[in-house]
Amino acid sequence: MAVLMEIEFPGVTTQQYDDVDRRVGARSGQPPEGLLFHTAMVTETGLRVIDLWESTDAFQDFFARLQPVVKELGYSEPSAPPKFTEVHYHFERPQSVGT
Repeated sequence: MAVLMEIEFPGVTTQQYDDVDRRVGARSGQPPEGLLFHTAMVTETGLRVIDLWESTDAFQDFFARLQPVVKELGYSEPSAPPKFTEVHYHFERPQSVGT
């Protein structure tokens, strides 16, 4: 069952996020296995990430790859552990062909 994952990183900048994403995220050429949707938002206190994963196991596998890089690049600890919510239904908008 798909899960929504939410996590907040206080004090993290967009530059730090971009650096990490280039190394281990979708821009790395190795998109995380099991990731269905990802968004990162600037907040008053730092950065908030919301993902849709195929499973919590898929997220945990990616998080193990992510943790060493975020520590190396100076991310602060998350304000709380990731929050997971089971998703009853989701859809993806089909990409337009030829646009």
